[in-house]
Amino acid sequence: MSGISRNDVEVISHINYVSNNLHDLTDDLYEDLMERDNQSAKEKAKYIVNLMEELIQSLSDDI
Repeated sequence: MSGISRNDVEVISHINYVSNNLHDLTDDLYEDLMERDNQSAKEKAKYIVNLMEELIQSLSDDI
């Protein structure tokens, strides 16, 4: 039985990075919303949307 391939390790690492980054950003967005810091919340929301668009594009490229 062989272990996890180097490519799979890199893919898993990238998935974890993207997921953790988004989690941190949505936590920050939540805090801005709770503090009614609308300008900061709007900027973070736009940044999250841009990241999601990049993710969608990269997933489309892989198909």
